[in-house]
Amino acid sequence: MKSSIYLFKSILLIGLILSDNPIKAQGKLELSGGFGMPELFNLKVKYGKVVQIGASAGIYPFEWFNETVVDWSCNAEITYHFFGKSKYIEQAPWFVSGSLGFFDLGVIDPYESYDISFNPRIGRTLNFSKRLGVNLDFGLFLPLSAPEDYPYDFMLLPSGSFSFFIRL
Repeated sequence: MKSSIYLFKSILLIGLILSDNPIKAQGKLELSGGFGMPELFNLKVKYGKVVQIGASAGIYPFEWFNETVVDWSCNAEITYHFFGKSKYIEQAPWFVSGSLGFFDLGVIDPYESYDISFNPRIGRTLNFSKRLGVNLDFGLFLPLSAPEDYPYDFMLLPSGSFSFFIRL
């Protein structure tokens, strides 16, 4: 009985977070593809309007001493649109975002020394229509941990991404 009450409260809390008001759902689904660091060549999915919650997965295949190696990444992201007006949609074009990423970057110096990071960013959405546009953002790569075979040495590195999107 208690577990069903906790489940109901969790669903209610998620519903409140994802809504502008109790009657209208917050927004749209946004699919994008692009390149970023540490996201690599990635596909992202986001849901929301003012506040967007999303996830991404990325890869970077390359040849390394006659062997194909694939670096990879996965990220959870939250974005808040806060300033400006767009010609095509109600969503503000300027945003701040934060992502928590886990990745395996085998030979991309100096990122290869870390496997978990937090990436705070600021960016801009350029809308070409109600459905199509580009997201540009830049910020910091804050390492949270390193693989076992690397000594953890905290350093600030740049991060950023460029992606084309379509709203569904």
